[in-house]
Amino acid sequence: LLVRRWARDRGIAHASKGHLPICAWNLLTVFFLQVAPESDALLSPVGGAPIQPETKAIKHGSPKSVAELFRQFVAFYARDFNWQTEGISVRLGQRAPPPAELPLTYLKSKDGREEVGPSIEDPFEVRRNLGSAMKSSGLVRLREELLRADELCSRGASLGELLELWAPPSEHEASH
Repeated sequence: LLVRRWARDRGIAHASKGHLPICAWNLLTVFFLQVAPESDALLSPVGGAPIQPETKAIKHGSPKSVAELFRQFVAFYARDFNWQTEGISVRLGQRAPPPAELPLTYLKSKDGREEVGPSIEDPFEVRRNLGSAMKSSGLVRLREELLRADELCSRGASLGELLELWAPPSEHEASH
């Protein structure tokens, strides 16, 4: 719930504005709990995939606080996860390129550069990429917010500062 709240408050969970849909944030959270090294694999794959040898059985309870898990979540997606070459599949629950059946999304920036958008497999419809609605500007905002949250968490900022509501820059601010 903290990840969803943070994403909404910081303006990066609005699919209609070219951001990831809220259900994608749920999948990012589950995937992080499956694969992040520091999380010690709190969850196993969820559908039809065998548990990888390095993945432990589901752990009930964690000695880590919600704050510590959130800090690790933003650090993972800000620093470790490669949005260009890795896919998110809670069905498989392992770090790897996007599954072959998942269509890639290509985003074109204002300066004409093209890059691969997030590849987030819908576990109920494996050929559906939940990152396909994202726009280039949404990917830029996603990166900005992950880096902001990572920096705030690294210096021990308060939850209030972390969840401060985001407001788009005014036209005057944007032009300077």
